Amino acid sequence: MRSTLLVAAAGLLLALPISRGYSQEKSNKEEISFETFDGVTIKGSFYPSAKGGNSPVVMFLHKFGSDTGKDGWDDLATQLQGKGYAVLAFDFRGHGRSKFINKPELFWTFGPNRSLINHSGDPKKKVIAFADFRAGYLPYLLNDIVAARLYLDNRNDNGGCNTSNIIVIGAEEGASLGFSWLALEALRQASYKQTNWYINPGAANPSPGSDDIAGAIWLSFSKSPLKLAFPYQYQSRNMPTLREHIPMWFAVGQNDKIGMADTTYMYDSVLHADQKKNQLELTFKKPIEKIDLRGAKLLGNGTTNDDIDKYIKKLVERRPNAAQKKRDAGDATLRPVPLQMLGFN
Repeated sequence: MRSTLLVAAAGLLLALPISRGYSQEKSNKEEISFETFDGVTIKGSFYPSAKGGNSPVVMFLHKFGSDTGKDGWDDLATQLQGKGYAVLAFDFRGHGRSKFINKPELFWTFGPNRSLINHSGDPKKKVIAFADFRAGYLPYLLNDIVAARLYLDNRNDNGGCNTSNIIVIGAEEGASLGFSWLALEALRQASYKQTNWYINPGAANPSPGSDDIAGAIWLSFSKSPLKLAFPYQYQSRNMPTLREHIPMWFAVGQNDKIGMADTTYMYDSVLHADQKKNQLELTFKKPIEKIDLRGAKLLGNGTTNDDIDKYIKKLVERRPNAAQKKRDAGDATLRPVPLQMLGFN
């Protein structure tokens, strides 16, 4: 039986015919790679838009233990590319194609890499796998998202997209990491030329990186990835910024009991979305009827992809696509994420 998405607010998501052709469209996909601060080669795909430097950009964050080559990520990327968006899909370190350490002599000098990844003690080891990660290591994957943002800002400076309008789509644990990354972007100064990228929580930040986030879509939000309790309450000082300036759609299958519980927790108890002031109808949670699928498996089911397309269109319309900002990303040197600022040990 075809599932339909319950409308979050009158007039937001109009009924659409199911798109049947997008999976057959040919995408202009580039296989790309970029490097993290500690020398891991992150691999992925970039779907350029015909709009070039005028195109908003969508970034995918997959769940732990998977990669963007699975489920419906490629079909969604192709559909969004056809609508004028640039798309970045990459695999987190230890996942999919991103298992190679380009600089082992650098990578193994960092304490967390030595102590939180099961390995043979070989300082020349060049391959890592998610199965070897201990739970305490998972927050370090935020460094991969930071490297992805720098990659996109380089594309921005070269006329390949406009990072003044970024939309994040995260599935399950990828949504968890994405949420923490939004909190981190609120602490990061947008200019790479600043002496200190990150400011202390609570300090005035006239130009935060989070200003460039047009919105986020969380597919089956997972609040405790692999029993790792993310310290969202510690990040609560940033919640007004996230709640009042970044629209979020929490998409979840109605029959997914865990997903429904985690979504309710994040929406009501952490984000306190009922206190939103400036989001109009664009921050909401609504279940997808009669569905127990989770995360990226929701993609391509019923009207989900078309609803994502319409939602992103609304996000971009509410903030006109301003002229590109020069990011000066080419001269930037990546720095480790200050996890303590987000409440991680």
